[in-house]
Amino acid sequence: MKLLLIALLAMILTGAAVQWALHEPGYVLLAWGHWSVELSLVLFVVLLGAAFIVLYALLRIVIRTWIAPADIARRLHRSRAERARRQLIKGLLEFAEGRWNQAERLLLRSAPHSDTPLLNYLAAAHAAHRMQDYDRRDLYLRKAIESDPKAEIAVELSQAQLQLDRGQTEQALATLRHLREIAPDHAYVVRLLGKLYLELKDWGELERLLPRLRRSTRISPERVNELENRIVRGLFEHARERHDLSALKQAWEALPRKSRKRPELLGLYARELAALGEPMQAERLLARTLNGQWDETLAACYGDIRSSDPAQQLKTAEAWLSARPHNGTLLLSLARLSAAAQLWGKARSYYEASLAEAPGVSAYFELGELLMRLEETEAATHAYREGLRLSLEGHTDRLEGPILSRSTAAVARIPNMRQNDAEDAYTA
Repeated sequence: MKLLLIALLAMILTGAAVQWALHEPGYVLLAWGHWSVELSLVLFVVLLGAAFIVLYALLRIVIRTWIAPADIARRLHRSRAERARRQLIKGLLEFAEGRWNQAERLLLRSAPHSDTPLLNYLAAAHAAHRMQDYDRRDLYLRKAIESDPKAEIAVELSQAQLQLDRGQTEQALATLRHLREIAPDHAYVVRLLGKLYLELKDWGELERLLPRLRRSTRISPERVNELENRIVRGLFEHARERHDLSALKQAWEALPRKSRKRPELLGLYARELAALGEPMQAERLLARTLNGQWDETLAACYGDIRSSDPAQQLKTAEAWLSARPHNGTLLLSLARLSAAAQLWGKARSYYEASLAEAPGVSAYFELGELLMRLEETEAATHAYREGLRLSLEGHTDRLEGPILSRSTAAVARIPNMRQNDAEDAYTA
């Protein structure tokens, strides 16, 4: 409808122009020196329009001729880019289907004309890695960085992952350390570096990385605490192996104040202090902590510390009994301290009270050892039998974990146990 209206309007205007030209044709006089030309206004307008059309056509031809090479090049580029895109997709499909060689060939062929050469070289590097050609893999990774220097972090992360997959720990460590220099707060870099330090058991570096792990990654607090436990245990074991008390104390003081208040770490530190010849310091640390805040883990640890004055240590622990008369953990620690002080009758009473509150394999076997010392063979046999029964039922001491090794050692120290009694204990 709109086109019809425009055509109708054009016809009306044309008719009006023709009528006007017929009634009032006018004239135009053109003079140049001694030359002059006179023609009607209508003819002049027609010639002027024709000249404009000719000039416009000539100008268009010149412009098209001038830009033709660039236009042809642009069309060729689009054609090559489209072909490269199809080859990239086909190469990725070949890669997904496990045809590494074909995938590598297609990806490299399309890389020079691809709009995303970075993807081509990264995928080709993964294909070469699958074919265990690590020199070509590293070459493609270098080309990936050259194709897009801004993607250095992404490329080096891929390189580190491939190196870890191959077991190239030294190369992966160098790559991740460089990444940490250029992106110190990158969460995935920090996480991979922590995983590698854990595999290498580099506890010192892992300890220095732990604050960054807390801030930069989404690891749960429970997982961070577990990791911190492993780090501290590794540092303590290293200090114990070297008999280096100062290294032990230095590792402890380097921990955050909040971590030094955690019972599992405090108990571990106390045990290591005692193992390195400082049981009195370990005992004072545990006693001070338990006086301020009670904890079952530390109460169990206190019973394992052997200070130079076990009688005084026993007295300290018995002061806690009035507030916790039915605490099985405390009763077991009192039994062990009584045995260390050679108070056999008191030790026996505490063992029996502990077993009445919380039966445990360790307590049964320790009671058996005590009864053997007192030459009460029949009672000792019964205690060992009960311990073996709990052990074979899969029982674990709540604060000490599996105790099969302890029970085996205890059975080996029974000198007069009859063979049939041992068999009865095993089948009980």
